[in-house]
Amino acid sequence: MKGLKTRLITGSIIFAVFAGVILLTLKVHWAFFDALVLILAVLAVHEMCAAVGKKFPRPFDVLAYLGVIIGFPAYVVAQEVVHIGGITSFFCVMLLLCLGAIVYSLCSKKVSTSNVVSTMFVLVYPVSTLMYLLAFNHLAPPYRADALLLLFVCAPLTDTFAYFVGSIVKGKKLCPKISPNKTISGAIGGLIGGTLGGVILYFISSTAVGEFFTMGPLLRSNLGNCINFICLGILIGITTQIGDLFASFIKRLSGIKDFSNLLPGHGGIMDRIDGLLVSGIFVFLYVSILAVL
Repeated sequence: MKGLKTRLITGSIIFAVFAGVILLTLKVHWAFFDALVLILAVLAVHEMCAAVGKKFPRPFDVLAYLGVIIGFPAYVVAQEVVHIGGITSFFCVMLLLCLGAIVYSLCSKKVSTSNVVSTMFVLVYPVSTLMYLLAFNHLAPPYRADALLLLFVCAPLTDTFAYFVGSIVKGKKLCPKISPNKTISGAIGGLIGGTLGGVILYFISSTAVGEFFTMGPLLRSNLGNCINFICLGILIGITTQIGDLFASFIKRLSGIKDFSNLLPGHGGIMDRIDGLLVSGIFVFLYVSILAVL
């Protein structure tokens, strides 16, 4: 019970921070969310480098941090200032850093190809996957508000429903070799939670509350709009749990329970955003396709 209380308190604080930043982003300036993602990325890199380094050759921390410190501003400048394609600019930086890691390994006797592989892994996960959260914030209206709210409502509902349904119903394990505590009932509960989030946001999008948050229809057809909100809720419900399982797989390989103890009851930043890292990619692609239809 004490653990649950700690988890709820920490979760409430996390929710308040994210809700406040999203509100400031949608009503004041996009820079608030960019700053949040930048902070999350730096902390995530710190945790991932430490985790990988426990059982595998340690990544080049400096290059991993540069992926965030140079790559993210490169995306923003390219997207908002010169309009040449933020994602392209970001991955150009990633390519240069990967080449830098290779050259460094060839010139130094203290590091090996294995260190290069570890570095590339961190540059992909979590650096490149977090970039898609940054990209959410630079979608055209109303897709930006819809995508941000869908992700940050449906993903927490997925986690919450999965946790409580799995704890109450229990039953057969989902993937015991990776995460012995996760159950099939919890996975179904998580899927219901994500879908419910999509349904709730669909109804909100056509109200004064939705207008306040600058939400709007994803498609002109009301039926198509409803279907897309539900599909996005389902998509987030599935991919959030895939992201959680992938993070659990990394922790098992690294021999750790949590990425850190920064967030009481939740572990580290990576423990909290692992589902977002995967679901963010798919939702961004989904919404980007809708935006050009």
